[in-house]
Amino acid sequence: MSAHLTEWTLRRLHAGELPGAESQQARAHLSACAECHGVLEGFEAEQARFESQVPFERFEKGVERALENPPEERSRPGFHGFMVAVAATVLLALFVRPMLAESPTHNRLKGGATAELRIAGDGAQRAVPSGDTDTLQPGERVRVGYVAGAYGYVLALSVDEAGEVTPLYSESGTSLPVEPPGDKRHWLPESVEFTGSGDERVMVVLSERPLKVDEVVAAARRAWESAGRKVAEMPTLGVDGEESHWLLHKPQP
Repeated sequence: MSAHLTEWTLRRLHAGELPGAESQQARAHLSACAECHGVLEGFEAEQARFESQVPFERFEKGVERALENPPEERSRPGFHGFMVAVAATVLLALFVRPMLAESPTHNRLKGGATAELRIAGDGAQRAVPSGDTDTLQPGERVRVGYVAGAYGYVLALSVDEAGEVTPLYSESGTSLPVEPPGDKRHWLPESVEFTGSGDERVMVVLSERPLKVDEVVAAARRAWESAGRKVAEMPTLGVDGEESHWLLHKPQP
């Protein structure tokens, strides 16, 4: 009997991302391998749980509220940040259950912490490993989740191509405590569909102590400046914590 398919191959097959020839080979293997077939069925159940546990109703209501604003409201400076925080869907989803092989979609940090970004739209959800790039399709929403491990505080923010930094969680004050810390999976409470075009960098910082949001925002602006004002080339922020970064290409309007 041939070797088992890797978890990464099975996830790509489930998401419809395998090329034709590879997909045919994988499905031929599945027809004769009950173990791999069971893992694939597990992904389908995992997605169903994900969709039921973290509904998008809050996002949809946020869009409705945003559309009620008159046009002059939308043209005001700072409205883009509001749309990112309310009319976008950033979610950080985390899965650390081992399968047949170690998944490359997990960014393993100190003390058992992990982070993963997931994108949801009309098609199947897909995971984006920390440090990777993905292209958003119109209407797709982003979510982020994490396991805090040894860390007690979390903060999320994004930077667009123009260098505008938007705190996502929390929006002001300090990074928020993880309750309880450890290996429990947490979801960021808000959802966002990123507006505009160009690139958007999403960042999550897990730390042992609370960080001031304005200081992390300032660090993000410095990183953008140091990269020649190119969000795609931004370095880490250099703050006191573990960072996870994702680069997203937003669809053209």
